[in-house]
Amino acid sequence: MTRSIAEPAAQDTAAQDTAARPVLRRLAEVLAAQAERTTTPADSGTTAAGPEPASLRRIDPAAPAMADRVLRAATEIMCGRRAAEQLAAVLRPDQLSYLIGLRGAARQLRPHIQSVHSQQPAPGVLEATGIVVLRTGVRALSARFEVHIMTGGARWQCTALHLPLTRGDVVAAQRLR
Repeated sequence: MTRSIAEPAAQDTAAQDTAARPVLRRLAEVLAAQAERTTTPADSGTTAAGPEPASLRRIDPAAPAMADRVLRAATEIMCGRRAAEQLAAVLRPDQLSYLIGLRGAARQLRPHIQSVHSQQPAPGVLEATGIVVLRTGVRALSARFEVHIMTGGARWQCTALHLPLTRGDVVAAQRLR
């Protein structure tokens, strides 16, 4: 016998008990119910300093373009075509020193960025990955950006930057010097 899973079977006593409620619910209803159950006071749009700015509660449509520009500039810094201080306003100091260290290791490998892909997993957070082509192969330059509230307003800041180089990359860079 063929029947829809949304319709309860007339013979089942358990199905008769649940006949008043549908078996299948819309995903939006399920997610909204879960969000209501898991919402905490910290998620309600307020912080210890007061209410969150609107820029932290919504997805920023200009953020992917900003990530694209920053990752392309970071690749140019690794090549030596751009000064590292040009990204000092966007990168945290530890990430800036990491990028300067990468310049020494990756300069001879002639890195260039092929494409940038980004997503915003939450408001105020952007994760981006740049496909970087080196002489020795293709690597992923990953970055995480977060909105930080400054005295002049909210700005994006790169809190993590990583380009995994292999031992072969380093050996090849030393041979090319």
